[in-house]
Amino acid sequence: MTPETRPILIPVVVIPVLLASLLSGCAGKPIIRTEVVEKPVAVPCAVRTPPECKSRYATDRLSVKDDALLINRALRAEIEERWACEIKLLAAVRGCGKGMQSTPETEHSGL
Repeated sequence: MTPETRPILIPVVVIPVLLASLLSGCAGKPIIRTEVVEKPVAVPCAVRTPPECKSRYATDRLSVKDDALLINRALRAEIEERWACEIKLLAAVRGCGKGMQSTPETEHSGL
């Protein structure tokens, strides 16, 4: 035989070792990595309107024939009614979003 036509002989030990090393990559356990990703999520909040906010205000009960003094008193009473309603609505909304940042409160002084 000439060196060019001589078959390549692979030792009998090399083939099982080669197959075992190739198959061992498939048999390994996968690595599972858990990451915590914090994202803000919108949470629906059912705020019920207080009954005081649903009723008619003082100026809605005025008529065309009322004098200026009665209209002035009704306007002042409506301001107080609206402030009370606003405070109750803010409390209800604040109860929904405990962790949410809110705008700073503004204090209302009575007239």
